Amino acid sequence: MESSKPQPGEVWSRLASGIEAGIVGGAAMLILLVSESMWEGHVWWEFPNLLGSTFYGPRAFRTGVGLATLSGIALHFVITGTVGGLFGLAFGGIPQRGRLVLLGILAAVGWYNLADAGFWPKVNPWVPIGAPKPVTMLSHVLLGACLGYMGQKRKPMPQRAQDPEEPPSDLPAPLEPAQAPEFAASFQTVLAADQRVPTPDLPETPAAGSTDAIE
Repeated sequence: MESSKPQPGEVWSRLASGIEAGIVGGAAMLILLVSESMWEGHVWWEFPNLLGSTFYGPRAFRTGVGLATLSGIALHFVITGTVGGLFGLAFGGIPQRGRLVLLGILAAVGWYNLADAGFWPKVNPWVPIGAPKPVTMLSHVLLGACLGYMGQKRKPMPQRAQDPEEPPSDLPAPLEPAQAPEFAASFQTVLAADQRVPTPDLPETPAAGSTDAIE
């Protein structure tokens, strides 16, 4: 009985597809959160600096765009890429698009609740306090939709077993003998012209006993 365990190539394909979907979803989340900050009249780097406080502490709240902003954005993509990679490994083989999108939303919302309950309180307690709750939840739903929509890779078509007696299918078909009707016609024309070349008139040989032979 054939095992349903994915092959190593398929595992790497799922992982890469999930990471790609997580990064795209992370970008969509960041755009939504930055837009919400600007809509409220705040600076656009408010959320990235909030994540950057994981490395720079309270100083990230008092500075503008800088290393804290870049580190916060990098941390954000690392997290969403990791979530996407794990999602691709777990559910990347599901062919139904609607089911995959639903599972992606459930996985992203589940990560949001898990992060608020256990991850951020231990890593950076300011994140669950300072992040806007409704928009942050909505951004995770958007992340889940991206995971489900982009996390599916097309499976390669199964290759047909080739008969050992059958020649390889990738070889070109044997060429037909070249036919040159124009060359054949011209050759026939030249041959007929040679046959029509007039021969020079030679003197007739006199018959035996003729007087012309004596003269």
